Amino acid sequence: MNKKVAVLMSTYNGEKYLEEQIQSIINQSYKNWVLYIRDDGSKDRTVNIIEKYTDHYDNIVFFNKNRVKNVGVVKSFMELLANVTADCYMFSDQDDVWLENKIKNSVDELSKNEPGPVCVFTDVEIVNQNLAPVRKMNGSKVCTDFISLLFTNYVTGCTMLFNDELKSLIKFNQINYQNIFMHDWWIGLLASAFGKLVYLDEATMLYRQHSDNVVGSNKKNTLPRIIYRLTHLDQERANVKRVVNIAYEFSREYPSSLEGKQQLYIDKYAALTDKSSISNNLKLVMKLVPQRLNPKGKVFFSYLLVVFHNDFLK
Repeated sequence: MNKKVAVLMSTYNGEKYLEEQIQSIINQSYKNWVLYIRDDGSKDRTVNIIEKYTDHYDNIVFFNKNRVKNVGVVKSFMELLANVTADCYMFSDQDDVWLENKIKNSVDELSKNEPGPVCVFTDVEIVNQNLAPVRKMNGSKVCTDFISLLFTNYVTGCTMLFNDELKSLIKFNQINYQNIFMHDWWIGLLASAFGKLVYLDEATMLYRQHSDNVVGSNKKNTLPRIIYRLTHLDQERANVKRVVNIAYEFSREYPSSLEGKQQLYIDKYAALTDKSSISNNLKLVMKLVPQRLNPKGKVFFSYLLVVFHNDFLK
């Protein structure tokens, strides 16, 4: 099927790499797309670059021309999503490079899994500033079930493609954005809860690693990484709090909408905002074990949940 795809890009001071990214979208083998760009208050030449492309391409739209305002990355992407209509939606960062079959391969995979709400996401090739390969981000080490995704976001937003049926589940006017942390995590959870979350184990883009973007820069489970985590507990505590917050937000927006263990996990972890204590949290992690790929990660998460129990009370 020749589905219309809306590519949603949020920019902020992206002049260095933006043209290369836009050009990689223009060069896609799949042609039925429209690129909507929302600028989040850039102070460099980003707006000039956007205008250059919108002046020459009918399928590139400057979404908030003459009304640029900084709202933050999550609200920026979600504002785009709420106000654009298509068959399918993709998110784009401003500093990557899409491989030419990225849209085509994702649309093909999504079509295989319809009908119903579907989200497809893929692996990426992490590269340096000059696009030299560093490593794959995920390989086969991802999970797509709801409970695992509640504890770790495996969905990289700039690899996602999801259909309008999934978008229709998002309650844009109700979301407390402070609770969901990142838009890709929220949409991935909705797909795994109410539809299909599908992982395509291939790199569809080059994910540029540079001084302003270090996601994926550290190899996991190495000794330096472990030492780093142990010496940056504030960051680790924040990660645990995000899980509690997103469980709370899901419970608030979709009460009693799941079955069995999924509903039990949501209810019990959301309740930590009201009754978190050493004894309560210890019982919780023994009964409903935090789901992490690495067994050490389960232990570490449980430790943080119990020791820093006051972090989660609203």
